[in-house]
Amino acid sequence: MSSSPSDSQTEILAPEECWKYLQASYIGRLAVINGAAPEIFPVNFVVVGETLVFRTAPGTKLRALLGGAAVAFEADGLNAYSTEVWSVVVKGTPGPFDGDPAVLKEADPDREPWQPGLKEHLVQVTPAEITGRRFAVSPRSRWWPPQDLSADWT
Repeated sequence: MSSSPSDSQTEILAPEECWKYLQASYIGRLAVINGAAPEIFPVNFVVVGETLVFRTAPGTKLRALLGGAAVAFEADGLNAYSTEVWSVVVKGTPGPFDGDPAVLKEADPDREPWQPGLKEHLVQVTPAEITGRRFAVSPRSRWWPPQDLSADWT
């Protein structure tokens, strides 16, 4: 990326575009608060209507989700030529999936958890906010070598 904000060509995505990217994706990262600490988990998911649905097993992730605190979810990707990237963030409330499980098969019949083991808990994230952005990938010569940003931390 360019080091100058004025050179940025970031495009803010409309919610409809965000949902299209999510529907075309299959893995993202779920951020939860576990006690006082943030935790991030990779999850494969499916879009049902305007909610995200995934399976999970008992453990840290499920305990954090059952607390009902807001979560954040991010998925991102790039085009086939690696010239453009996108990122979508969903902030919302987790809860048990309250829809018909048959809808999940219709949404994506081949979607199954990647990690082995029983994942009997269906969780949905109901969005309070969805945001996204897309931008062109700058040539490596524009961002390498890295700049010393240590002065920004003092």
